[in-house]
Amino acid sequence: MSNIADKEMLFRNLSGNPVARTIAAHLLELEDLKEAEYKRLKEEWNNQGTVHPAGVYQPFPWSGAEWFDCTAAAATLNALVVDGLLVTGGARGTYKSNNSTTYKLKDPEMVRECLTQLKQSEAGSEEVDIPADLFDIVIGHEDIKKLMWQALRAPKPVHILLCGPPATAKTLLMGEICRLPLSRFANGSSTTKAGLTDFLLEFRPKYLVIDEIDKMALADMSTLLSLMESGTIARMKHKMREIEQMQTWVFAGCNRDEHLWPELKSRFFEVQLKEYTAAEFINIACHVLVLREQANSEIAKYIATSLVTHTRDVRDAVHFGRLCKSISDVDELLELKWPERRIF
Repeated sequence: MSNIADKEMLFRNLSGNPVARTIAAHLLELEDLKEAEYKRLKEEWNNQGTVHPAGVYQPFPWSGAEWFDCTAAAATLNALVVDGLLVTGGARGTYKSNNSTTYKLKDPEMVRECLTQLKQSEAGSEEVDIPADLFDIVIGHEDIKKLMWQALRAPKPVHILLCGPPATAKTLLMGEICRLPLSRFANGSSTTKAGLTDFLLEFRPKYLVIDEIDKMALADMSTLLSLMESGTIARMKHKMREIEQMQTWVFAGCNRDEHLWPELKSRFFEVQLKEYTAAEFINIACHVLVLREQANSEIAKYIATSLVTHTRDVRDAVHFGRLCKSISDVDELLELKWPERRIF
């Protein structure tokens, strides 16, 4: 692991998997101890004028921990190898045979950094590094992007609800929030499969992104209301009421808001997004096709102006841009998709 994406993925995996986090912390401590022991022995050998028992000095000869050193089943450790947290079978000096297998962390320093960040976030002191290009992928909606930047920089949670018809960039705006460390995405229509309460207590997100919040079950709306109002999450565990406090910013989207509880809506700063005008659609579609899809500018303009009387969904323009290499291709797809050639 060597780039930002790998680090974010590792952070999410450790924050969402308590078993992996415990194993990682134990292996990191064990490796630090072994390395300190080796440095001490090497210094003694140097002072005594002797050499390493094997005849050469190695950078760090510890071959790794076996399953009983990790207090975890081999199947669990092998799953973490697949996930990219651990290595075995030769990487970093580990080995694997019919009789025994050793494991090490794939990137100890990255694990150390992520574990430190997790401790800071649980203590409430985590400062999230917000990318400078956040929301750059979204064309237009400058006022909404400014609002979301202000919410992210607020010292205490400010919750944003984006409401409007399809193809108004709601998903793109919320998707950018998902790029942030400590963010988690949930779909309102499927949160009850695991339960929003368990979801929040497991992942403890700083930024919670909810699409289709209007389709959320009543029980989950109650949990969300408590989170937004007081930062309190409660559940029954072993016949006892377990209460947790967390500070979470909520960013949600929906097509219509009439199904949301009034008291839940009042916790949001709600913004109504409108369908793109014809001029906005043409401008945005051309921009997306040329800059992101590398389409010919002439074909991009023809696609945008041809589609504007049928749709205001930029996704349709992207589909045409990927399928069409000439103006005649565009005309053929127009006849196929809209044979009646209806007008708005």
